[in-house]
Amino acid sequence: MLIGSSLGLTALASSTTPPPLEAFFGPASMIDAKLSPSGRWVVSLVGGGGMRDRLVLTDLEGQEPTKILAVLKTADVSSFRWVNEDWLTYSVTSYEEVTHVRKANGLLAVNRKGDRTRMLIKRSYEKVVSDRVGARVLEPDHYYLAPGAPGANEIIVGHANFQRWDFAHVTPLALDIENGSTRKLVDTAPPNVYSWLFDHQGRPRLADSREDPQFSTMYWSPGDGKTWTRIAKFPILKMDWEPAYVNNDNLFVYRATGPKGENQLYRFNFETGKVDTPAWIAAPGFDAEATPLVSPKTGTQHGVRVMGETESTVWIHPVMQDVQKKIDATLPGRINTLSCGACDAPSNVLVHSYSDKDPGQFFVYQVAGNQLQRLGVQRPQIQPEQSFGVQLHRTPARDGMDLPIWITGAPEAGKPPKPAIVLVHGGPWVRGGHWKWNEQAEFLASRGYVVIMPEFRGSEGYGSVLHRAGWKQWGQAMQDDVTDALRFAADKGWADTKRVCIAGASYGGYAALMGVAKDVDQYRCAVAWVGVSDPSLLFSIHWSDIHGDAKQYSMPTMIGDPVKDADMLAANSPLLNAKRIKAPVLLAYGDKDMRVPIEHGEKMRDALRASGNAPEWVVYAGEGHGWRRPETNYDFWGRVEKFLAKHLK
Repeated sequence: MLIGSSLGLTALASSTTPPPLEAFFGPASMIDAKLSPSGRWVVSLVGGGGMRDRLVLTDLEGQEPTKILAVLKTADVSSFRWVNEDWLTYSVTSYEEVTHVRKANGLLAVNRKGDRTRMLIKRSYEKVVSDRVGARVLEPDHYYLAPGAPGANEIIVGHANFQRWDFAHVTPLALDIENGSTRKLVDTAPPNVYSWLFDHQGRPRLADSREDPQFSTMYWSPGDGKTWTRIAKFPILKMDWEPAYVNNDNLFVYRATGPKGENQLYRFNFETGKVDTPAWIAAPGFDAEATPLVSPKTGTQHGVRVMGETESTVWIHPVMQDVQKKIDATLPGRINTLSCGACDAPSNVLVHSYSDKDPGQFFVYQVAGNQLQRLGVQRPQIQPEQSFGVQLHRTPARDGMDLPIWITGAPEAGKPPKPAIVLVHGGPWVRGGHWKWNEQAEFLASRGYVVIMPEFRGSEGYGSVLHRAGWKQWGQAMQDDVTDALRFAADKGWADTKRVCIAGASYGGYAALMGVAKDVDQYRCAVAWVGVSDPSLLFSIHWSDIHGDAKQYSMPTMIGDPVKDADMLAANSPLLNAKRIKAPVLLAYGDKDMRVPIEHGEKMRDALRASGNAPEWVVYAGEGHGWRRPETNYDFWGRVEKFLAKHLK
């Protein structure tokens, strides 16, 4: 295979100087790329260069010059998709507009020529839209759901309905991207549908109803928009299966049938009302996450993309099987994700190639010429040979529970242990780590630390056994898992137990604060940003964006009942245990955070001051639940770098 002579795999020569923090937390140079349905055109989402994140169109046949297709003055393009060969839609976001009021990303359409732009769904930043935008615009309570019918200038959007502040149900509509008109897709629908699945023709096939807010009721339709048959009803916290996707007339679902309760993919049998066995896809040790690769015209499945420890693609079509083998041989030791417009006979294939040491690069493979040309690099300042990568380990927790742990920056064999950062993921009901480059872990490792990232009980992605073991365990077994992960790294000779700091955001911020309150002698310092300081505040702060049903039904089971479990919640509240905290603490919050309002931080700050351990305190104006402004990231991680150096080195 030929690779363009000027397009090597590394952007810069090797250097012993670690990259500046801007290389980790600044805007990416190339964020995403997508092929047009024919494979002739590619649109890239490009950042940096003194401009906002923008869309750039490239003609792979070289007949037309590369051009900017969409760029705004005070907003970034955040996502985009091809509708057909001539039209794209995109959404935007703006870090200048973070407020306590609900904001929408809106939706705009632009044609490939770049001479027609239309706003489809309103947003809060109308001032940045060209005066070419048409007048018929949907309200901000609409959002993109799915592609429309093949060959049509349509997409499917959802009309969200709210009861007060809480989402109640969504109605699907077909939206014409050229004139902004809509039409109904469903004449009659089940009550209070939370989510829909569509087939490749854009027809609603599965409706997930919350007619009873404690149950998920599944309805199936033949695609006529009128006929709905109930096929299942489960308690939300005890689902027998969960919908994955629809392919033609087949429904595929996940069931937690692995040895550790890992989700596996099955086809649902409408005659028996059960799944057909055996499982179609399993990823031992992980919840299988399957994404079908389907022809938008025929519904033919060309392959499936599966996430286990790493992402892998299984191609059914022999042409793409051959292309995948060639790309993997040319770019070994990496995850090479292929996208094809016409997968039966592709002229060009888009390659997103990445690893745990490389944030990612985009290539175009020309099938006929067997040539691979690099399109762009996500972070040119990051040198893969300087990166540390990540390794997944598993160890028994103190009670025997299987505990996955991701490690970045472990010292080489024979080298002394390093000062350590225990980096706790947020959520907490999410999967924290993947085999990919992680800017936070890599930044900390580049500064001389070994980074320990535990998948404590309560984490998702590793089976229901680990996940359910975290219910009502904030500050208890969940916190013990964090400690056990540190002990594992220490036993391996990687972590210097006398120089350890714990850090995290959101739930991770809670764990950082609880760590220095519970295990007083274990940590030299703690860094908590946008962190929960008292679990009870999650229930009592009524202007947060946490759904009322979650507070009433799921959170009492998963975190604790604010009345029945009040003593347990109080015993595991960093705020109420602030007097026990002796280690230095860095607290950072956004003043517009609606998930963990700043009241969490202010109360924690005041309690630490009252106990004689005043924290380093910073509030970022205009920031919400996480940092969006580049300057905020630079300031925060600069503070973290200095804070850790002061207390660990």
